[in-house]
Amino acid sequence: LIQMSGLDRECPVRETIAMDCMAYGMGMCCLQVTFQARDVAESRHLYDQLAVLTPIMLALSAATPIVKGRLADTDVRWATIAASVDDRTPQERGKAVCAPSHKGKLGWMAGGGERPLGKSRYESISSYICNCKGGIDPKTKTDRYNDIPCPIDETSYHTLIGAGIDPRLARHVSHLFVRDPLVIFSERIHIPDTTESDHFENLQSTNWQTVRWKPPPANSHIGWRVEFRSMEAQLTDFDNAALTVLTVLISRVLLAFKLNLYMPLSKVDENMQEAHKRNAAVEGRFWFRKHMAEDEAACGRDEDRDECELMSTYEILTGKGDYFPGLLPLCFAYLDHVGCDTTTRDTIRQYAIVLEKRAKGELMTTATWIRNFVQKHPEYKQDSVVSHGVAFDLLQACADIGEGRRHAPDLLGKVKIEPVTPDKAYEVPLDAAPFDQQQRRNLISRYTLRAKNSKESGSTISDGWTTPMA
Repeated sequence: LIQMSGLDRECPVRETIAMDCMAYGMGMCCLQVTFQARDVAESRHLYDQLAVLTPIMLALSAATPIVKGRLADTDVRWATIAASVDDRTPQERGKAVCAPSHKGKLGWMAGGGERPLGKSRYESISSYICNCKGGIDPKTKTDRYNDIPCPIDETSYHTLIGAGIDPRLARHVSHLFVRDPLVIFSERIHIPDTTESDHFENLQSTNWQTVRWKPPPANSHIGWRVEFRSMEAQLTDFDNAALTVLTVLISRVLLAFKLNLYMPLSKVDENMQEAHKRNAAVEGRFWFRKHMAEDEAACGRDEDRDECELMSTYEILTGKGDYFPGLLPLCFAYLDHVGCDTTTRDTIRQYAIVLEKRAKGELMTTATWIRNFVQKHPEYKQDSVVSHGVAFDLLQACADIGEGRRHAPDLLGKVKIEPVTPDKAYEVPLDAAPFDQQQRRNLISRYTLRAKNSKESGSTISDGWTTPMA
């Protein structure tokens, strides 16, 4: 049953789609991007900032309007998977009555099977983890944004604190330990925790959140990483590359421009609800921070520096008014600053144009394209049922688009799918060193103005990014 794992609390009673197997959720595909951070501090900073973006990118990549052979009233997969792996007991879900078959038999579980858990183990994050400036500057403390319940395992928390881990990170890790492991391998039970991290990874890997903080494995050269997990798999390599490249560029912009995307996690959860709605990429309105690039000097004077407002994905990408520069103009400014070559510029510009037009509604998301295909099929009876014939024709069309045999202008505009080759790979390193204050201010001002002029002239801001600005 699609229960949306808490996302449907205020929805009216309506027809549901019954799904009685975990595979209905965990059999789905997705698009994930993992970032290597410079050090532990940078990884924690990226984790927090990227978490804010996960609902926006979920809506923009929407590709799941069909579940169990039915057209659903949602466009994305997230809530379906959350429900499919939701193993909370009735008491953990907040119900006072324990099932008779469980009464007195749950003491072996984490928290005795009674600790209230507000979310499924597949959900949005429950706490920010960055210890900004060591926690000594009250203006940078993230605690005020952690405004939703985050249950923890007290024993784990005190163990971490005793070992010198700061409270924010200890809270995050001990939150993982409120659940039991799902899979245990007999040959990996009795292993030394001082040299092996299997026991931690067992819990870590079965807490599926919108972003995942990934410490280095034991005895490995791998560093500190962050996994961006919300996006949906697309029909073409071009689409997947566009979303991946945009996410990577935003991660570099976050560091280079020292952007601040923090907002209360309750609003991030509201955005996750919004992202599930039909055509949320165009019609949805998402909470977003109004001033993400304000000068540090102005932060102390501005009482409204944390103010958020509702924006469309188009406004978040391209800018709003004179106070919000948008993510795409800052990506263009960053690439010009690092010396992006012409070939790479043209490729990225094509990616940006398609995503910008989808956010504006000039091109369809994959979910909208699939829904329209089904609704226009001669076999469809307007009853939500995707028959075998409709499903066969849909999958054939999807394969033809993905492999370049069928052009889909409603989905890709003028883009024609060509075979992907490794020729002329990206050669400019994506530097993450912050700009100085004057350089940062000038870049934001010039590229925001160019984006504004492009929109006023009726063209996309991506079309306007043809050469670096002097």
